[in-house]
Amino acid sequence: MVRYSKLPFRHLVSLYDVHITHTPMMMAAEFSRSAIARHSDFTTSSEERGHFSLMEKGAGGRVRHVRGSLVAQFAANDPKAFADACELIQPHVDGVDLNCGCPQPWAYSEHVGSWLLRQPDRVRDLVRAAKDRLGWGFSVSIKVRVDSDLKSFMTGYRIYSKRTHCIGASYITVHGRTRQQASTLPVNLPAISFARECVKGSLPVVANGDAWSTAENETIRRETGCESVMSARGLLANPALFSGYTSTPASVVQQFVRLGTDYGLVFTLFHRHIAYMLESRFPSKSERTLFSSLTSHASIVDYLESRGIVCF
Repeated sequence: MVRYSKLPFRHLVSLYDVHITHTPMMMAAEFSRSAIARHSDFTTSSEERGHFSLMEKGAGGRVRHVRGSLVAQFAANDPKAFADACELIQPHVDGVDLNCGCPQPWAYSEHVGSWLLRQPDRVRDLVRAAKDRLGWGFSVSIKVRVDSDLKSFMTGYRIYSKRTHCIGASYITVHGRTRQQASTLPVNLPAISFARECVKGSLPVVANGDAWSTAENETIRRETGCESVMSARGLLANPALFSGYTSTPASVVQQFVRLGTDYGLVFTLFHRHIAYMLESRFPSKSERTLFSSLTSHASIVDYLESRGIVCF
C-alpha cells in the first residue's frame, strides 16, 4: 500500500495473524542513492514481526512455531538500481518484492509498476540482478495485476510463469483488477486462477483483491487455488481481519494509538488510519466530517475518549 503500511501499522496487524507484511512501495533508484530517502521511506523494529503457531501439511497435526516475515517492496526499471536498493535493505527484511502492478499514472509514466506487465524480459533482468546480488536463497518476489486485454494477459502471463520460475522468483502475487479498473469493481478471480494454473505449482501464487473477511479469504483461496491471500483495503478497515473479527475492535484502535504515538507516525497517516478503522462506527455524515476536521494527535485522542472507544 502506498504510504499506509508504515511500521506502526505493520506492527499492529502482525499482532492479529498477519504472517507476512510489506512496506509501502519505495522507489529503488532514490532509495539506493539517497540516505535521506532511505530514512524517510523505511523504518523497522525488532518487535514488528509476529509469532505464530502453524499446523504443518501432512505432518499428522504437528504444530510449528514460526516468526512472521517482513518484505520490502520496490518500484524499479533499472536492474542495477534495484539490486543496489535490495542489498542495502537486505539485513533488515526477510525478502524483497518487485512491484509490477501499481496502476498510478505517475508510476506508468516513470516506466515502473504496471508498465512492467508487458515487459517480461525487463522483469527477468530485474529479478536476476537482485538474486545474483543477494544470493539465490533470499526471497525475491513479484507482484502483478491482470491486463486490460484478458487474452493478452493470459498469453503474457504464460511468459511470466515460465521465465520467473527459471530465474528464481520466490512467489508471485496477482491482483485481480486491471490498471484501468476502479477498486469498486469486483476482482477477476478466474484470471487469478488462470495465473495459478500457468505456474503449475512451480512456485506459490498469492491472490490479492476484495479480501474483506475470513469468509471471503476462504472463497478466494477456494476459487483461485492460490496458496495465500493478500489484503490491503480490508486490513485498513479492520486490522484484526485475519483473526476473524468482522469489524475493528476498540482495543485495536487503542493499540494503534499507542503504536502510532510510540513510533512517531506523522499526523496525516495517523489520522487517516484511524478514520479507516472507524468508518463503520460513524453514525452520520456530520460525525465523519467532525472527525475529518481534527488537526492534532491530542484532538483525536480526546475524540476517541469522548466516544468511549479508547481509555488512557
